[in-house]
Amino acid sequence: MNEADTSRTLVSAAFAGREHRFQLRLGEMAELERLCGAGIGAIFMRLGTHQFTHRDIWDTIRLGLEGGGMGSIEASATVMRYQDEPLMDYLPLAGQIVSAAVNGVPKGKAEAEGESQADPATSRSSSEPGRSRAFRRKR
Repeated sequence: MNEADTSRTLVSAAFAGREHRFQLRLGEMAELERLCGAGIGAIFMRLGTHQFTHRDIWDTIRLGLEGGGMGSIEASATVMRYQDEPLMDYLPLAGQIVSAAVNGVPKGKAEAEGESQADPATSRSSSEPGRSRAFRRKR
């Protein structure tokens, strides 16, 4: 049996003064849901609408570190050092971790290379406004 490709839910981000890997796999996601008393979708919505609890942020980051490969004791100790700081400083990271678990992350590192990751539905059209491809060919 082949191992599952989980790279689509893996986030690399700065935390605690260095770059870390964060990932909520099924086990971490189930634990986060249990600790927060809500499903992953509700946690995602609470983070996005600023209706979060401290557990939504700190447990997401801690479990994300564990899912990214850090040991549980080290992850707990790392997160505990920052728990007296304002939650808003860490909301974007928690949101990014949960978003990756729910939506996945774009393949490749196009953003880091300067390419746009815009949604095709909202990207600028390559055709002139109001003119179809057929119209342009007739000219």
